[in-house]
Amino acid sequence: MSVSTNNTPNSVQNKAALQLSIQGMNCGACVGRITRALDELDGIEGVEINLAAKLANIQFNDANIDSDTIIAAIAEAGYQASPLALGNAG
Repeated sequence: MSVSTNNTPNSVQNKAALQLSIQGMNCGACVGRITRALDELDGIEGVEINLAAKLANIQFNDANIDSDTIIAAIAEAGYQASPLALGNAG
């Protein structure tokens, strides 16, 4: 039997952040499409999109989802996303 001495829940340990540049996004409807596409993914914990800067900041649980899946969901919504930064959010 294995005993963990770390009292931090896995959901906190696995938090990650991803910043993406998004091409093709030019209106509020675009932001809505991208946000809905990401909200449908298991593991997404927060999405902030800056239309003027064409940037998305995404917080997620990397035990449930990875950056490639996030980028693929945005591409499926009709936009091209390129990673600017990936890191731990915790």
